[in-house]
Amino acid sequence: MKKVIALLCACLLLTATACGGTTGSSSDDVLYKSSDSSSAASKKKSSSSSSAAEKTESTEAASAPVSKEESSAAEPAEPEKDEIDKIVEAGNVEDFNIDGYYAFGYEGFSKVYSNEEIKKCFDNINSLINNANCKIAISYKNMDTGAQVYYDTYDRYEVCSCIKAPYVKSLLVNNVDLSQIIVKNDVWMDDDGTVASSPYGTEYTVKQLIEYALQESDNTAYYLLYKKFGCQWFNNLMSSIGANIYLGWDYLYTFSTVTDMAKCYWDIYNYSLDNEYGKWMTDLMADAKYNYQIGYALGDKYKVSQKYGSEFEDLSFHNCAIVYADSPFVLCIYTTLYPEIEDSFIIFRELAVEFDKLNRLIAQS
Repeated sequence: MKKVIALLCACLLLTATACGGTTGSSSDDVLYKSSDSSSAASKKKSSSSSSAAEKTESTEAASAPVSKEESSAAEPAEPEKDEIDKIVEAGNVEDFNIDGYYAFGYEGFSKVYSNEEIKKCFDNINSLINNANCKIAISYKNMDTGAQVYYDTYDRYEVCSCIKAPYVKSLLVNNVDLSQIIVKNDVWMDDDGTVASSPYGTEYTVKQLIEYALQESDNTAYYLLYKKFGCQWFNNLMSSIGANIYLGWDYLYTFSTVTDMAKCYWDIYNYSLDNEYGKWMTDLMADAKYNYQIGYALGDKYKVSQKYGSEFEDLSFHNCAIVYADSPFVLCIYTTLYPEIEDSFIIFRELAVEFDKLNRLIAQS
């Protein structure tokens, strides 16, 4: 009898062990599949740096399955408040009063939550500008108060693909038929994007080409739109917003100051507030496949509608972003960095973080 009981216990023990092993294997499979989602995969592709690794690890940890009993404990905790959060919550408003020399200009600051913290942001931004290993131009504007910070507002840089968002806006405000068919009959030089790689004769709607131009920065999509609709609508728009950027029939790209390009993104922000097509295009920009600069730094906190631009031969690497923070702001950065490498992403991310801090310290007048 004792031998039978011992045998039964051994069988039960083996069964429990096997069940536990199966559960562990299933959990690992779920975690692996979740961490290979499109958002996590795109961040992992962006770099092998510690910042990218931290983002991937946090995504994987958040994807791990939990039991019902553990679910309440697994709910994300309130993010720990930083010093700026505490200052803003205290609600003590001061008149803006900053002394000191800075490489950049600023205007429109009136009420702030802490001049001391504002000065820290100014000092950090100044240091980043002075230590940049390239030419750099910056335009920041708080869209509620009009407060601005700007640097190198006179030099003209190649606009690169930053031009695509304002060009699309010029089509939408002129009520372009999004269902209109455009046949692929040409390719932008040296382009290997989605539209360029499709067979000649492929039919695209205007809507599809806009999506490719904004989400993939597809050069041939932009080229086909430009061949169809030209530059007059765009040039009229630039004149109406006071931006000195003009295109011609034989050139799709041009040069501009960072301030003039920023005006285009101020205009797109205002368009997105009360127009369904404006919201649609900024949603596309917020879901862009190439997002390693300003949106990478702030996209976990806010909706960031952004457009990058790069030119390898003449060394241009830019990013213009509408940041839908509690008090929205537009940040445009032009550089002469070598495009699309990890070292070149850093200055965009560091400036984005500092301008976000600065933006949070601005009180509504």
